Amino acid sequence: MHNCLVTVFCLAYNHEKYIRTTFEGFVKQKTTFKFKVLVHDDASTDSTPDIIREYMEKYPDMFEAIMQEENKYQQGIDIEDKYILPKIDTKYVASCECDDYWTDPNKLQMQVEYMEKHPDCSLCVHDTEKIFENGTSTGKSFNPSRKERDYNFKDIALSEPSAYFHFSSLMWRNDTFREKNPAFEMKGIGDYPMALYFASIGYIHYIPKIMSCYRLNSIGSWSSMMDSDNSKKVIQHKNIIKGFQSIDEYTRHKYSPIIKKAINREEAKIMVLENKYAFLLASPRCFAAFCRTMTHKTVRKLNDKIQAVRGK
Repeated sequence: MHNCLVTVFCLAYNHEKYIRTTFEGFVKQKTTFKFKVLVHDDASTDSTPDIIREYMEKYPDMFEAIMQEENKYQQGIDIEDKYILPKIDTKYVASCECDDYWTDPNKLQMQVEYMEKHPDCSLCVHDTEKIFENGTSTGKSFNPSRKERDYNFKDIALSEPSAYFHFSSLMWRNDTFREKNPAFEMKGIGDYPMALYFASIGYIHYIPKIMSCYRLNSIGSWSSMMDSDNSKKVIQHKNIIKGFQSIDEYTRHKYSPIIKKAINREEAKIMVLENKYAFLLASPRCFAAFCRTMTHKTVRKLNDKIQAVRGK
């Protein structure tokens, strides 16, 4: 697969229900350049490996695979750092997991054309439709904006994780991301620290067009979280805070005012998840940061909680 301009990497594990749709999204791409698809199968126990081999035989100049005999994720191995990124030798990299898929045959062409003309752009993204597990539309997408625009570090840090774009929409320059920067690590979270990293070395360009689909296996909301056991969510938000503290040190406090606001938001979420509304009420900065992230329904529910605290 010589002279390829783009490598698309694709993570697979027991995706027999979806993987053909994902692969067809790659096959249907119309480009003026060569690209290859690097698939990593993490020891699937269903027919996923057979389907991968089928496409490798049918499209030998496009598909390449890493087939594991033992599950590496369960061993705590970072698959992308260990097996994917070191094998990529093309100028650009794109991504799509095997339960998601591309819907626009011009996706790669559009992104490459933009990045070729704009060397300061570190990441090019687009809108993604949210669909149910069975493939039907939710009627929602990641970014309702229909205007082409650029995002900087402040935009990403003060947004909700994955607020503007999805993993299936990413394209970046290989020489800027040969391995993950440990300073931008947030344990258990992949897309958000990646976006923060790219926003710290350049700008992120958004194409206002739906060109991929993200399959929702379960839909969660802050309002539903309030009444459930949220210990794992608390750990996740603490990891985000640790990540922001690490980024602050790495960037020599260049973004400290922005990062402090982001940390306030995460601390507020922890207070809500732990039902510590009195603490939230006593911390105006955390309360203000949290309110910026909420829907009207959640605001009403939070207000009821706070009024109960005030009434004691």
